[in-house]
Parts: sequence; structure tokens; C-alpha cells
Amino acid sequence: MILAEFQHRPGVHCGSTALADALRARGLDLSEAMVFGLGAGLGFYYLAGSTLSPTHSIYGRQLPLETTACEVLGAPVRERTEDDPALAWQAVKDALGRGLAPVLSTDIRFLPYYRTQVPFNGHKVALAGHDEARGLALVADTEREGLVEVPLADLEQARASDGQPLGYTGRYWLEVDAPPRPPPMPEAISSALGRQAKHMLLEASDRVGVLGLERFAEELPSWPERAAGERDRAWCLRFAYQSIEKRGTGGGNFRLLYARFLEEAVAHHPAPARLGLAARMRDLAARWTRLAQAFKSLSEAPGAGIPAPVAELARGIAGDERRFYEEVAALGP
Repeated sequence: MILAEFQHRPGVHCGSTALADALRARGLDLSEAMVFGLGAGLGFYYLAGSTLSPTHSIYGRQLPLETTACEVLGAPVRERTEDDPALAWQAVKDALGRGLAPVLSTDIRFLPYYRTQVPFNGHKVALAGHDEARGLALVADTEREGLVEVPLADLEQARASDGQPLGYTGRYWLEVDAPPRPPPMPEAISSALGRQAKHMLLEASDRVGVLGLERFAEELPSWPERAAGERDRAWCLRFAYQSIEKRGTGGGNFRLLYARFLEEAVAHHPAPARLGLAARMRDLAARWTRLAQAFKSLSEAPGAGIPAPVAELARGIAGDERRFYEEVAALGP
């Protein structure tokens, strides 16, 4: 069975691509960048002191991107979990039977086409169909053209993962429908901009949002001393590079993808153009890429510390991101 209305358009980010595919299956056609922006997708998480390597890591997107986008759009969404593997598989097949394309949370190390042993269990794919006779699921995944065949046993492992960074999430998935009455696009964009600023500025933890970004920039020079040995030092830096430039970010720690949203938004809302938000976000993305390239080089230099210009680059990014979100927050509702 393949969902007849399913149309996959390759993108760069697993969450917004999967959600855009799911909405398109129900008749609402939005770009990946627009879905990411309406989901207030930018975030920052700083994890330090882990007992596992990398002991220091960063992530640049908001975890509730998909549900936030659905709230902004007024799209019905049901978050589900199921501990029993047979019931979990039957539930997503039932959703397909109702014409929905379930968005599944998976761990990429169990998806055979990734060919990696590095866990990441927050990766989203859209389920488009299945072939029970051949023991296969058909999924749509980020930049890959068309549908990918995944053995059902591998998909079960990917859904049941307790890997980093999330741990076991109960075979989490989303069932998304199109909004019965989508809000006017200017209203949706205004809401999303406000939510984005709130997400980044009002987090209580100093490991999340702008506070987390500022703490990361402050502690970055001491990463080599805090690491659990040379191998961990190198992996912390290499993983930070991957988290900024690879792993479905679209480059620049998701900031380049958000800049594309802001470029689309100017056709519907005056604020992004008036404040030059897209150009500013593209500049931030470029600086994140420079930081990532520095991390990659340092990871390949045994025993290397964090040079002052690299630390200053991180501090500059943190300061300019705070100013960006403060200006967006001042726009009001």
C-alpha cells in the first residue's frame, strides 16, 4: 500500500521536510523553509558534562518544531506513543488507511541507508506506505529522492531506540491533518515570529535558548580541559562541526534554512523586510559555518586548544542572536 496523495519533495531538514510531506498529503502545500519558520524551528541546546562522549555538544533546532507549526496553522495533530511494537506498527498502518502520512521519530543508526553507527534518535521521517509481503516500509526522508525502502525490522529498531540525545521516546509519532480553515499567512507569520523570539529569550535554563548560547560561548575556551581525554576533545569538536553543518541542518546551524523562511515571509508580512531579518540571519548562518569549519580543523589537530579568534567568533554570534530575537520580540503580537 502507498498513500495515493503522497508527494515527497526533497529538503534538507528531517523535521520540516517530513511535516511538509504530511501536510501535502492532506492538500496543504507549503515549502520546507516555510514549515520550519512557522514551527519557530530555531533553537539552541547546550549539553555539557555528559558521561558519554561527546561530553560537550550543541543542537540548533527547537524540539517541538512540528507541533508548533501545527498550532500556528491550526492543523489537527495527535502525538502518540506505544510501547508494544505490534500495536505501534498497526497504529501507523491505521493512520495510513485514514489517508494520513504519519511522521515517525527514528534513530538514524538503524536506518540502513545512513550507514552510520553514531546514534541520533530524533530524526523524523514520513511514512508513505508499506509492502507487507516483502517486509518493507516506504518512507520519505530529507534530501533523498523518492521513497526509501526500509526493512520493517530495521524500522522497529529505529523507532524503539533509546539512543542519544533523547533516550527512549516510546516509538513517538505524529498524525497530522490539514487545517480546516488555515489562518491568513500574515497572521501565521506574525505568530511564528513571536514564538521564535519567545523560545530563544524566555527559557529558564542556562543550557537552552540564548542563555544556553551565551553559556556555550563562555565555556568554549575550556572545552579541551573539560574533555575526558584527547579522543573526547576531538570528538566534541568534530560533533559540534557536524551539528552545525551536517545532520540535516541545511548549513549554518539551521540559520540558513530560517533565512529562507524569512525571504519567503516578506511577500506576506512587512516586518522581515523592514528589519532586514533575512540578510541578518544569512550573516549569522555564515558565521556559524565559519565556527564549524574551525571546529573541524581543531578536531584534526591533536591537543589543540581554542584560539582566541574562535572564542570571539562564538561570543559575537551569541550577542548578535540575542539582539536579533529582542528586536523580533519588540514587534509584539
